[in-house]
Amino acid sequence: MIHIEAAGVDGLLARAVAGTDHVHLVDGGADREEIYDRFAEALLFPEWFGRNLDALLDCLRDVADRHDHPWTLVWRPGRHDAPDPHLETEGTGTDAGVLEVLSDLDGEYADLSIVVADR
Repeated sequence: MIHIEAAGVDGLLARAVAGTDHVHLVDGGADREEIYDRFAEALLFPEWFGRNLDALLDCLRDVADRHDHPWTLVWRPGRHDAPDPHLETEGTGTDAGVLEVLSDLDGEYADLSIVVADR
C-alpha cells in the first residue's frame, strides 16, 4: 500500500483518463458508515453488501477478481469534525480498520496497487 499526498492523485487520474492506467477512485468518507457508502457507490457493490469490515473485504475481493490486468485502487479519505468511535486517528478520516482491509487486499492481489491519498 502506498501513501501519497492528495495532489499526487491527479497524476494517477490523468493516466486513467488517457487510458494508460486502470484506476478506481473512492473519494471521501467522514465516518465508517459514509466510507462504506463511498466504496459501495464507487465500486458498484451489490445490494447485499453487509456494511462491516469483513463484507468490505469480500466485496473488494469480488472487484479485484473481475480485473484481468493491473489496476489501482485510490482511496482519498475525507476529513471529519465529530469524533467517531471506530476511528483511531481522529480528525483525519483515515479509518484504521479500513486501512487494514486495504492492506490485506493489497497482499492478496499482485496486479493491484492500493494508494491512500494523505490529506
